[in-house]
Amino acid sequence: MPGRIWRWPEMRRTGPLDLAVPFVVIGITVYVLLRVSYSALPPLQTFVPVPLAALAVAELVAARRVRAAVRHDPDARPMAAIVIARCVALGKASSLVGAGVVGAAVALLIRVAPEADMVRSAGSDTRVAVFLLVAALLLVAAGLLLERAGIDPGSREPDDRGKPA
Repeated sequence: MPGRIWRWPEMRRTGPLDLAVPFVVIGITVYVLLRVSYSALPPLQTFVPVPLAALAVAELVAARRVRAAVRHDPDARPMAAIVIARCVALGKASSLVGAGVVGAAVALLIRVAPEADMVRSAGSDTRVAVFLLVAALLLVAAGLLLERAGIDPGSREPDDRGKPA
């Protein structure tokens, strides 16, 4: 349609800026909220990072299967294209959520680590924040791996069209 200004957005690979925005925005927001209300919060439970770590492990397993299906490995079971597309979307979403949780965990560490030796709950929260940081980093890595596993090896970014491969 001539003169059409708006176009459907294209899904593109997750880049560093895509991960930096939720990291910074959520990190600053959580830090400000913790500065104001940390003393009113209950101690964090040790199991808080477990779902993130479990999701990351599941995505690592899925990434291996998706990569094998996309590359048509002889041992791979075929997968429907819609399943692969959903896995790519899940990977992208997980990496973005993981980046936000990394920001929140860093903010929590900045807030509670200095008090860890003086306040028992701050020491416990510091340990949980470290585990949360590790689980969130694992989720970011697994999400990026799952996203890239579903991309055809012969394809190029939309920005790369017309450029030599």
